[in-house]
Amino acid sequence: MAMDDFWCQLMHSNQLLYLLYGDKSVYRHEAKFSILSALRYRTDPSRFVITVMTDQPEEFKGWPVKVIALDQATLSSWVGDTNYHHRRKACAIQAGVKLAKKTVFIDTDTVFLKDPSELFKRVNDDQFLMDEFEWSWEEGAQRREYKTLVGELAERNASPAPSLKLYNSGICGMTLGNASMMDGVVNLIDQWAHHGKRLMTIEQIAVSFMLDGKKVVEANDCVNHYFSLKRFHHAMIKVFFENHGEGYRAELIRLAASVPSVLPKPSTARRLQMLWRLKGQNKVGRKVAKFYLLGRQSHSCVYLAACNPIWWEKAVEEMRAGAVEQPEIAGVNTLWLADPDFTKFAKAMT
Repeated sequence: MAMDDFWCQLMHSNQLLYLLYGDKSVYRHEAKFSILSALRYRTDPSRFVITVMTDQPEEFKGWPVKVIALDQATLSSWVGDTNYHHRRKACAIQAGVKLAKKTVFIDTDTVFLKDPSELFKRVNDDQFLMDEFEWSWEEGAQRREYKTLVGELAERNASPAPSLKLYNSGICGMTLGNASMMDGVVNLIDQWAHHGKRLMTIEQIAVSFMLDGKKVVEANDCVNHYFSLKRFHHAMIKVFFENHGEGYRAELIRLAASVPSVLPKPSTARRLQMLWRLKGQNKVGRKVAKFYLLGRQSHSCVYLAACNPIWWEKAVEEMRAGAVEQPEIAGVNTLWLADPDFTKFAKAMT
């Protein structure tokens, strides 16, 4: 990839930056739907451009985005010698931040709830933007997956202050003037990548280390970064593109607005109804029955209806886990096991 060839044509004041690679349609759908949500809320097209770095440039033909085609040699060099895949994200930001005065990198599993222009207002040479604060180093160091990294840093006398803030990097915004920070991030990743199989968030930790002592603001009031609810959003987005196709047309922006940006919570009446029906269940039984009932609910929205099987999957998963911990639950004839449709569904998952 000849990145220099793009600098003059792509140098803008503000840039939303995406990275997409691999052949899984689910991630392509994530990216396209995220872009549609950004376009939906964008009030002034001149305020920012959308740049997509991808090995699938043909998939974005006709979309109102700037495409930077990535070849296999670039993707291979970005993954590094240790094959830590999230290093590619850091390298994409490292390269992409040079293309605009302000860059906000967006993970594809993100939908906008407000005008993305709001994010650029929060970025300047003295202030960085991240998705959200997750926990301090002191808190993170207690987590099992952190153990080997914590031990290595302690041996090297390189442990950070307990108060170091660890951020989710689903959104990462900075100015061109701070582009060199990403050099330090990539360097830390290369030092720690051998921990990557146990600790997948090495990239986020490296960014957080480089932001130590700097002013950082959060972006999570403007977006829903649905990383913990991927199955539900994937189901909804899949129905959307199956119904409307992936070829860009302006109408897609309006149509995408009918897909819920967040999973709605059950109404008060629904919650009370579930509490009544769950009376007498033990802890595991209540959880299984709750997921069962959520998967049984009717929807006028085709997208929420597509989530019902996901709730039932969660119910079966909890039922199996409960049967191991509490063998008596496996034989209990409860409201969910009395449903032949659910029984058939559960058997199909074996």
